[in-house]
Amino acid sequence: MFLKEVVEKVGDKVGKQSTSERVEHFAKHGTLYLFFEMINLRQEVERLKRELSTNE
Repeated sequence: MFLKEVVEKVGDKVGKQSTSERVEHFAKHGTLYLFFEMINLRQEVERLKRELSTNE
């Protein structure tokens, strides 16, 4: 049920396969999954900052 709701909300913006995999990982690993997602987001933000400063 939860997966269906998530796919309906973001499935068109993020691939359905990717969304279902992320929901499945979250359901299995909870806070540990969120922790690693936060690390990935921080790395992405740092990469974007470097990219922006290089373009200026």
